[in-house]
Amino acid sequence: MFALLATGCGRNAPAQPPVQPPTQNAPEQPPAENGPAPEIAAALVEGRCAHCHTLDKVYRERDAQLWPGIVTRMISLSPGLLTADEYNLVVEYLQENYEK
Repeated sequence: MFALLATGCGRNAPAQPPVQPPTQNAPEQPPAENGPAPEIAAALVEGRCAHCHTLDKVYRERDAQLWPGIVTRMISLSPGLLTADEYNLVVEYLQENYEK
């Protein structure tokens, strides 16, 4: 039963459109203190990860070294969940903000 629940979400989930980065005409913003493009990364987590999980499950603090494997596993269950660039943003965001 767990296997069906773990793999079922990705198979039936509609493709999510990529989050668009700010346009080049947008005013220059100072670097964020908690990582690159935290607003984009947070939107990705809240939009894509929360499609299958509650945010309290996603935002559990974990050892920073575990986040790449966790995100990779979620992508394997839901192919197309994140692009390579989105993956990097999400992993870095989670490592910097939800690390034990």
